[in-house]
Amino acid sequence: MAKQNERPTLATVAARAGVSIKTASRVLNGEKHVARTTAQKVAEAAAELGFRLNPTAKRLRAGGRSPYVGVVLSEAEDAFQARAFTALEAELAAVDLRPVVTVIGDDPDREEAFVDESLANDLSGLIIVRAHPESPRTYAGAAANSAIRIVSLDPAVTGDGISVVAGDELNAGRLAAQQLLDHGHRALGVIGDHSTSVITTRRLEGIQSAFAGRSDIGWRAYMREDAHDEASAKNVVAAWLGSRSAPSALITLSATLTQGAIDACRRLGEWPALVGIDDFPTAELLDVTVVDRDVETMAAEAVGRLHAEPGDGDDRLGGGRGDGLDDGSGDRLGAGGRAHPAERQEVFPVELIARGSGEERAERR
Repeated sequence: MAKQNERPTLATVAARAGVSIKTASRVLNGEKHVARTTAQKVAEAAAELGFRLNPTAKRLRAGGRSPYVGVVLSEAEDAFQARAFTALEAELAAVDLRPVVTVIGDDPDREEAFVDESLANDLSGLIIVRAHPESPRTYAGAAANSAIRIVSLDPAVTGDGISVVAGDELNAGRLAAQQLLDHGHRALGVIGDHSTSVITTRRLEGIQSAFAGRSDIGWRAYMREDAHDEASAKNVVAAWLGSRSAPSALITLSATLTQGAIDACRRLGEWPALVGIDDFPTAELLDVTVVDRDVETMAAEAVGRLHAEPGDGDDRLGGGRGDGLDDGSGDRLGAGGRAHPAERQEVFPVELIARGSGEERAERR
């Protein structure tokens, strides 16, 4: 008898029934051509011991894929990441996959450990919503040394064997700036986050492209790239609005920073024009103009690439991995001989959603 609190194994079932492990396995897996009395002994032994087959292990032994997918977030409270995870969870459920989630915060070591565990447990793949700025090399190594499928919504995570589903960050910055320029604003405050991140860098490049050739635009005096949460964004905006030469308009480079800026405006009773990048749940209620991506479409694309069967050549680029084999289908074969999707990067469009805050004209202030 199995000890109390000890999980019964196939071996203990076989021993209880007085049969070989192979015979017990055949019975419990529903194979035919087993004597009825033998099958009954095995079934009774399994019931007495409380033994249940591990469906994941069964699927993997049969050459199937794990039903679990690792999902990496940097911040659970971030509006974009929360929306993306909700959409991903729904898309994964539609194809009988389930997420295993980690929130890495500011800890790249935790992220690396999660990736190692995902590889060790043979998960079907990884979806990176946001990675730590120091972590892209972790995923490059995982893609190079395993057959795990990796799809990234973070444009910083790229490389051979990694499929990227990203928004058009350059155009996001350009649209935000152009909206304020079109409404007569010349002194603009820009609040960024993690100046070393690819997303922030591209959004800033987009803003600068809207100002190209314009010597009448004042924005560098109001540029802050070190705001990283609501509190720091609130402090920056409060300091600006309390000065004699306050900007007439604001561009916030994430939903978190937008919310901090709004809090400062509300407390001071000052309402400069505002365009934020990334939508958030209360933005429509507060009449906040935003530049946003179609998160649901991006999630569907990400899961579609992750779930695609080997040989679906229209879903990935062709080519062979340096450390693996090319089976001629447009997939890559890793060291274990399993199909590995080739690198593919696709930029999804963004749109400006005008709700009022970005349409305030400078002369009316």
